[in-house]
Amino acid sequence: MADTVLGEAVEFLQDFGFFDVILPFLLVFTIVFGVLEKTKIFGTEMIGGKPYPKKNINSMMAFVVAFFVVTAKEIVAAIQTSLPMVSLILLAIVSFLMLIGSLATGENEFNFLEMFKGWRGFMVTLFFIAIVGIFFQSFGWLQPLWDYVSGQGQGLFIILVFVAIVGGVISFVIPKAPKEDDD
Repeated sequence: MADTVLGEAVEFLQDFGFFDVILPFLLVFTIVFGVLEKTKIFGTEMIGGKPYPKKNINSMMAFVVAFFVVTAKEIVAAIQTSLPMVSLILLAIVSFLMLIGSLATGENEFNFLEMFKGWRGFMVTLFFIAIVGIFFQSFGWLQPLWDYVSGQGQGLFIILVFVAIVGGVISFVIPKAPKEDDD
């Protein structure tokens, strides 16, 4: 990769540990800090009569968590293998939306949520399963899980049929709430 000056710069950053330490640290710090600020887990403080999250506690907690993540090499390796694949899924989603948007007709602005009302749950579930699969793959858990499920195929099918029967019986036995009449 070092055929160009920019390639040598990337190699220097790689040798320096930029991709193994600094970027994972910044990513985890930013995500944890953002979640703590949004959820206000550690409470708020009044400044000028308005409640604000406690930034000092949130930043210190995010700092500590990010350092713990950087010290766990398995997690950093999982982040390094997972995020490019998650980015690829995001690129596929954006490409799909661009294609659908270019085919949309009418004077109104294209609205994905309105166009695919019935498909939203399916799409979210599909992308969630894809991202969970990516992270399972990055930790090396996907192949053993797949081997277990495929090796236990008949037993798994029997369990799923049993759960479906029990769920059907429960839904049949439990009375439904009566509807109110608008008299």
